Amino acid sequence: MQLNKEERIKDGKNLFSVFCVMGSVVYVKYAQDVNSSPSYELEEVLKHYRKMEIMEK
Repeated sequence: MQLNKEERIKDGKNLFSVFCVMGSVVYVKYAQDVNSSPSYELEEVLKHYRKMEIMEK
C-alpha cells in the first residue's frame, strides 16, 4: 500500500486527509466529511505503516 497526499483515512466517525508520508509514519490532518471520496480504514493503513500522527487543525 502506498498512500498519497490528500487520500482519506477513516477511523470510526473521524475522517483524516494524508498530509505527508515519511518512511513508516503517516501524517494526517482532520478532513471534512465528504461521502463521495473513497477512503481507507485505519486498520488497513496500520498493517502497512508503523503509526499515524495527527497534525493540529
